[in-house]
Amino acid sequence: MVNSVAAKKGCCPKKHGAKFLSLFLIWRLARSPMHAYALMGEIRELAISPCKPSTIYVILDALEKRGLIRGRLRMHGKRARKTYATTSEGKALFKKIKKDKIKGLIREFIGALL
Repeated sequence: MVNSVAAKKGCCPKKHGAKFLSLFLIWRLARSPMHAYALMGEIRELAISPCKPSTIYVILDALEKRGLIRGRLRMHGKRARKTYATTSEGKALFKKIKKDKIKGLIREFIGALL
């Protein structure tokens, strides 16, 4: 789903962690647009994966280049911040992955968590 650069840069121990984080970002940004710093705070709070800030930016950049999220510069006081939101393509990909990839034991595990 996302390039393997994120996995190599220390975000997650394995490529699957970067893919999971990418999927989380697509889902989270579909709920409400956010800037990277706020996303990092939520990731730390949820303890999804120990990620360096630079890694989050690599993943956000990869998702944006693929058209799955869109970033827009917005002013916050005197400072410009890039706020990200999920595109319709990103929402469609999330829906497809949810339908096609989340099956069997993983679906059962996620259900048990809820």
